[in-house]
Amino acid sequence: MAAGILRFSSVLRKLVVAELSPSSYSALLLRGRRQPYSTLSDSAIYDLITENVTEDAPSRHKRILEENSQDQTPSLARLQRIVQRHLSHMQDPWKIAQYVQATLDKDRFDEALLLVQTASRDRAVEVSWNLLISYQIKKKQLKRAIQLFNEMKKRGQLPNVSSYTILITGCAASEHPKQAVAEAVKQYQVLLSSPRLKANTIHLNCALNVCGRAGDLESLFIVADSINDTSRAPDAATYLIILNALRQDAMTKTEGLPFTQQEALKQKAIDRGKGIWQEVMSKWKGGRLNMDEGLACAMGRLLLITPQRKERPQVLDILQQALNVPNLTKKPLDDTDPFEDPAMKDIALRETSSKTRQAVPGRNTLALILTTLASCKMTTVGIKYWNLMVRHYGIVPDRDNWYRMLGMTKVSRNSAYAAELLEILPDEFVCGKPFQIAMAACIRDSVNPNVMANVNKALDIMLRRLTLPDMLALRLYLRVALVTHSSFRGEAMRGHLASGKHQYGAQIAAAVARVWEPYKKNYYHYFKVEPKPPGRRDVTDEIYNSQREVMALARGMYRAIAKLDNEGLQSKEELKELRRRGAKINREIQTFYADREKLEPKLRSSAVRSGEPDPHSSELNTALPPLSDDEALSDFGDEDLLPGGLVPDEGDDRDLVQKFEWEWDTTKPVVSPQNKKSAKFKTVKPSSPTREPLEATI
Repeated sequence: MAAGILRFSSVLRKLVVAELSPSSYSALLLRGRRQPYSTLSDSAIYDLITENVTEDAPSRHKRILEENSQDQTPSLARLQRIVQRHLSHMQDPWKIAQYVQATLDKDRFDEALLLVQTASRDRAVEVSWNLLISYQIKKKQLKRAIQLFNEMKKRGQLPNVSSYTILITGCAASEHPKQAVAEAVKQYQVLLSSPRLKANTIHLNCALNVCGRAGDLESLFIVADSINDTSRAPDAATYLIILNALRQDAMTKTEGLPFTQQEALKQKAIDRGKGIWQEVMSKWKGGRLNMDEGLACAMGRLLLITPQRKERPQVLDILQQALNVPNLTKKPLDDTDPFEDPAMKDIALRETSSKTRQAVPGRNTLALILTTLASCKMTTVGIKYWNLMVRHYGIVPDRDNWYRMLGMTKVSRNSAYAAELLEILPDEFVCGKPFQIAMAACIRDSVNPNVMANVNKALDIMLRRLTLPDMLALRLYLRVALVTHSSFRGEAMRGHLASGKHQYGAQIAAAVARVWEPYKKNYYHYFKVEPKPPGRRDVTDEIYNSQREVMALARGMYRAIAKLDNEGLQSKEELKELRRRGAKINREIQTFYADREKLEPKLRSSAVRSGEPDPHSSELNTALPPLSDDEALSDFGDEDLLPGGLVPDEGDDRDLVQKFEWEWDTTKPVVSPQNKKSAKFKTVKPSSPTREPLEATI
């Protein structure tokens, strides 16, 4: 009987292969593959037929069968067969863990879970369970990871120290850190009370990290109470987490509070941090702790939150104490030159052992020093620090270091150094942001007689190094020409009003002329070259926002041309070409804003409710009146005047600086600086040619 069935199946196989067309063969084969079967005998016969058919089938049919089998989700019965087959060849828990890891790498979690559950019946596979928990944590499934941890214990598998490390670390990486604190502290307390396992410094730091990320100082210090001098001895990471948590808590809790309360809370955090730092220094000097750059910088950043500017230079003393970086703001006690110290020569480029007790300064230290100098108004030594750490220590600045250095030149109103930095900026960091910061530095340096030469140098560098000029930087460039007028007003006060006005107008006209070609390049790129469907309804947000930036630049140019015309700063012959360009700009503005309400329907209603002028009205661009100082400043928000926020607010004296950043309304009488209460003017001498040279290792 059985022999007859086998002969029949062989004949049937040959008929299928020989007589059926390729399409009919594939359809019949796949239909048979999808047909459900209920008994093991049917399954065996089906597998036998399929195996025999595929031996003689064309290659195309084999490929179809393979693709179809890959698309199907394995059933539980099939998974069980796979698991049993593999477990029959694997008795060693290490080999099981290797197979589980390989299976998880292919994202076959169900198969790995079933294999571990089956293997847990008669052997210890804690490592495999740890791999499953770690997999779920990497997938941001903390709740599922906790369920696996509990299931592991229910199946008689005893968690090891790695199990708790993985779970508590997963709590720290949770997207909901506050909810993860309770679970992390709970598991840490269970580990502390376990007679079988002993919590170590890694578990301590993981639990502290969870509490620190959640901003839960109470739980953090509860965990910190478990520190001892044996198995849970604190290391540099322990103190780093605590200091960062103190700073973050002080910054968060003081938001919206009166200044006196803010000062008290910040000072309390600083005092607690100083107490911890004394403990750190005591252990470091006693050889019980390895100093780390991150730890020293964490203490320095905690000191920077103080509202008292005179206390911030303590950061430089901390760095000198811990990292051997000299405090260049103080006179040295001896005649040693830090640039000639052989022990620190190229220290950042050396191979350092993890067991060494000397911490090495790096980019983190350089960033902290630049931030400290900017917030303390001690920017004159910034170049010295830069040259010391870059040239002598061998630190290669990253993007953040370069931006902070540019930000420091902005605080110090040093437009010359800002332009020099743009020249030596590495190619990988060249983008619009550094040019925006440099232009903002020139705005702050508007009383400098050489500021126009410096800003023109910065513009030349941008046009040379950027394929597409940055539009915000171009707007800030125009702003420099409008707010730089101290010498022209001085000439007007000496009785030469016409000459002063004409020179002021010539400066503005030259700036508009320089921006004209970059404006046309941006306009052509975003309105002509960029692919977009007709009607502008489907224009992507990115392209539309770029088009709005182009229009913001166009409006700035038109305002400048209108100022020249309305105040008579140039003759009609001199304004002839500018009038033509102004008309072209005005048409482009009108065209862009014609259907703006269709793209931004909420803009019109919000403007009407607030009583503001309709942004779609043609009056906005057809007749622009002279702008007052406040209106001119309001046209440039905080993000324009201070791009990037790279310098702390404490180091950026906005109110004082804005007194110098106003446009000269030549239609009003010139007021003497002594009689004008709203501004105080001073004469700035040209930059000395003997200033500190700026060098960098690129």
